Amino acid sequence: MAEKTTPEPTPSNPTNSAPAPAVTATGQAGVVLDLPKAEASPKEVLELKPNRWEDAQSGPDPQIDSLTYVHMTTPDGRDVIVPLSNVENYERKGFKAGKQEQIEDLVAYHAENAKKDA
Repeated sequence: MAEKTTPEPTPSNPTNSAPAPAVTATGQAGVVLDLPKAEASPKEVLELKPNRWEDAQSGPDPQIDSLTYVHMTTPDGRDVIVPLSNVENYERKGFKAGKQEQIEDLVAYHAENAKKDA
């Protein structure tokens, strides 16, 4: 049977001791974070509606499809496509919105258009 030896002291472990195992609130070993306790949210924040994720996803605003792109014309006359979620920002910059299009693979879409233009 091999003898159990104590590890040599190192700068990161000057006492040769192994760190105590961390224990979570449930009593299981794990990582314990020594974070400061956060104060409760103010009453006016807690009263905001919707205050649940589920309610926020079914609000009056329609959910924007991430595959919907809008053809837009820049102020200098070039045609570009932008995600539907960004149309308001581009309109504030003077872009004009055109038709919407579902594009599932944007890279393939641009590759196909490059072949047409060549």
